[in-house]
Amino acid sequence: MDPTADATASIATTLRDNLFEGLVRLDGTGKVVGSLAKNWDVSPDGSTVTFHLVSGAKWHDGSPFSAQDVKFSWDRAGDANTDPVNPHRDYWAPVKSVDVVDDGTVKVTLNTYSDNWLFHMASGSACIVSQKSEANNETNPIGTGPFKFGNWNHGASVTLARNDDYWGTKARLNEVEFRVFGDANALTNALRAGDIDAIGQVQDLAPVPQFQQDSNFQVLKGAASGKLMVSMNNASPALSDKRVRQALYAAIDRKAWIDGFYFGFAEPIGSHASPNDGEPYYADMTSVNAFDPAKARQLLEAAGQSGLKLRLAQISAFPYAVRLTDVLASQLSDIGVTLDVQPMEFPRWLQQVFSNAQDYDLTIINHVEERDIGNYANPKYYWHYDNPDVAALLKSADAEPDVTKRNGQYKQVLQTLADDAVNLWVAAPTNLAILHKSFMGYQAPGISPSLYLADAYFA
Repeated sequence: MDPTADATASIATTLRDNLFEGLVRLDGTGKVVGSLAKNWDVSPDGSTVTFHLVSGAKWHDGSPFSAQDVKFSWDRAGDANTDPVNPHRDYWAPVKSVDVVDDGTVKVTLNTYSDNWLFHMASGSACIVSQKSEANNETNPIGTGPFKFGNWNHGASVTLARNDDYWGTKARLNEVEFRVFGDANALTNALRAGDIDAIGQVQDLAPVPQFQQDSNFQVLKGAASGKLMVSMNNASPALSDKRVRQALYAAIDRKAWIDGFYFGFAEPIGSHASPNDGEPYYADMTSVNAFDPAKARQLLEAAGQSGLKLRLAQISAFPYAVRLTDVLASQLSDIGVTLDVQPMEFPRWLQQVFSNAQDYDLTIINHVEERDIGNYANPKYYWHYDNPDVAALLKSADAEPDVTKRNGQYKQVLQTLADDAVNLWVAAPTNLAILHKSFMGYQAPGISPSLYLADAYFA
């Protein structure tokens, strides 16, 4: 339950901005807005950001929040020697120092201008935590947010209660319960039966048109985001050959994935960016690796890999990963490639694939974090892509204040990633939420990492 210690997106979805807060957060459009910082000043060269903190904020245990908490949290986040290490320590790579000016002011000095740094400070990993209670946040989280921890029924639900001592506008809901469903049909049936009031993450898109036509419900559509992809272990013997990766990509019919599973609620993508405001450097690369089974067979034959067999680590808890495995297996079988499907629970996937980056060739995953293209500068990241030119371009782009030049550099990166077929990018799913008609004030699903409920209420 500590988003600064675990990369699992659902931790930030439920707790970021509801229980834990950062100095800033993202609204539904992906705009950076104030949270524990009421405003901030940026130096002309962009290398210094001075945050002015809200007054009267308290931790849920009653102790006062101060600038010292910010320094502790962000120094800790950037420290490789913490245990556990922050899942996105790289977000603090641009930071030279975090200094307390006074109890209500924090000055952050960057090594150079960074276009992404403030945006990343709205992520779950950038939550501000209390030095007094951080050691217990994994099981008893204490934040400053509009809701405080209620109880946790492992694998089933998390309950948050309204924080009546909240520093800002108090939440309108007395209590929020997040329930976990392992079965997509059970989830939609629970909404129809009134057992839940909203589906925050739609797992089965087939019933969406029915809900759109039912006056008892409302369907909210946000931006298409995330990167639904077949991630590849570029260090795997067969996949280290670019021709093999390109062959696999030529076997992918994106339209079949989008129509067959997402029922059209997705946009095709061809590199590691989604067509939304959260990733302003997006460029359409879908034509780089077009669907062409004949070309795929030729590439495999040229690489000496006809009859190839690959291991696919399948996250059994994610309906899209299970269903789309069948689609992938069918499309790859057309070019003579077979899959050894290895189902595994998400904790095992996090350990074996994401953390240790071993014993797998392929895995189907939706990368939901915005502006995470910087991972391609890290050869140790789980897809093992090692390209110094891309790493240099990514560093240069982040430090470039001119938006036209910056996006031009990012386009070069996206083009290179597509040319190298580093991964098999398929689609950016449309963010959807299905709510009871009386449930109001729900933040439009979209680019924010959190399911923010402080403004929600029942009409």
